[in-house]
Amino acid sequence: MLYRRFEQLIDIFRDAPSESPPGQVWPFYLYYLRQVWPSFVALLVVGLFASLIEVAMFSYLSRIIDLAQGAPNPNFFSDHGGELIWMLVVVLLLRPVFFGLHDLLVHQTINPGMTSLIRWQNHTYVLKQSLNFFQSDFAGRIAQRIMQTGNSLRDSAVQAVDALWHVLIYAVTSLVLFAEADWRLMLPLLVWILGYIAALYYFVPRVKQRSVISSDARSKLMGRIVDGYTNIATLKLFAHTEHEQQYAREAIREQTEKTQLASRVVTSMDVVITTLNGLLVVTTTGLALWLWSQSLISVGAIALATGLVIRIVNMSGWIMWVVNGIFENIGMVQDGLQTIAQPVTVTDKPNAPALKVSRGAVHFADVDFHYGKASNVIEGLELDIRPGEKIGLIGPSGAGKSTLVNLLLRLYDVQGGRILIDGQDIAEVSQASLRAQIGMITQDTSLLHRSIRDNLLYGRPDATEAQLHEAVRRARADEF
Repeated sequence: MLYRRFEQLIDIFRDAPSESPPGQVWPFYLYYLRQVWPSFVALLVVGLFASLIEVAMFSYLSRIIDLAQGAPNPNFFSDHGGELIWMLVVVLLLRPVFFGLHDLLVHQTINPGMTSLIRWQNHTYVLKQSLNFFQSDFAGRIAQRIMQTGNSLRDSAVQAVDALWHVLIYAVTSLVLFAEADWRLMLPLLVWILGYIAALYYFVPRVKQRSVISSDARSKLMGRIVDGYTNIATLKLFAHTEHEQQYAREAIREQTEKTQLASRVVTSMDVVITTLNGLLVVTTTGLALWLWSQSLISVGAIALATGLVIRIVNMSGWIMWVVNGIFENIGMVQDGLQTIAQPVTVTDKPNAPALKVSRGAVHFADVDFHYGKASNVIEGLELDIRPGEKIGLIGPSGAGKSTLVNLLLRLYDVQGGRILIDGQDIAEVSQASLRAQIGMITQDTSLLHRSIRDNLLYGRPDATEAQLHEAVRRARADEF
């Protein structure tokens, strides 16, 4: 029941807030984050308390060591029982509660919910694209970018809000605890923070830049491989196996080289951060020992300082990879924007009415079309098709026969003139109503990767069982 409540906090099939997603990275992030902001605010609040509890445990350790430094005391538990019980409550009750809430928000709410929301809205938007959009790119690359962008946007957002927020609270609280023991203990950590920020400032933009290039090369490789698999019959008919291997080899080599260039920056950053971490541990521990030798801090303060810096050092490696992952994911989102945020070229006008067919007269009125090129494929076409008339279009390949049919279906918009059905301009009516009135049998014999029944019913999903069998019989498809 608890899991279900958290899993339902995000409506993955909610309508998109606008017709098209933004074409820039940060507006694109905000476009989706605004739709799930309550979950991220909750994550911030829960993360605050979880981080404070983590730091408090080191403070408790320091306090216990200081309490135990005195002479044996038979009344130890009675004297400090209240304080020890509070530590017990924090560690055994509050810590599991807040960390459990954190995991529920991340793993039950945001990870599956936000990812599916982004994929759903991107998929429904891309489905509105014109035929030319899909013919101008690899189907595999389009699908990969739809799937990849959802994961990458979610991961980078969660990492930024969750991990970086956690570290910020950890660092600030550690400085406060150091200052309470002795203000000089703050100095190594402050210097380390400045050095760490400087390292990230230098390396992260370079990681981001090379990650974008690497992601684009990965998409190119995926597109080439999927293109070969999709057209495997053609490849085998022409016996071009070696040619296809070379085609894929070039993409794999390019993708590997781009990934290696990005990895060089990551390796350099790792070396710098490791050096900074070593300096932090040595200077903090050495300073704490010196302050203790001067009777300026207690043994518990040494344990506090050493424990916290070791924890911070361990976290720094994690954060380094988190920051690297954030910008790698941002690069993937940028790559996905090239496909997802393209404007739809064939659109319905606002409140476009449905096409009403009474007779079925078709008129091409001075139609020009050229696929966006300089020379026209169709120029000044005048064609009248009377109701019930059967016609045949004859001409060489590339003459525009299929193009004419595609224009009638409004898979492309004409560059000049109009196409009328019963006097109604097809550009003024909804695309769905237009195509619902036209029966089309294409030369393409491919089937959707669904059941034969689903393919047969695709043109009329509401057909009865009897109507389905009658259609199969008329097509003489019941004999095989």
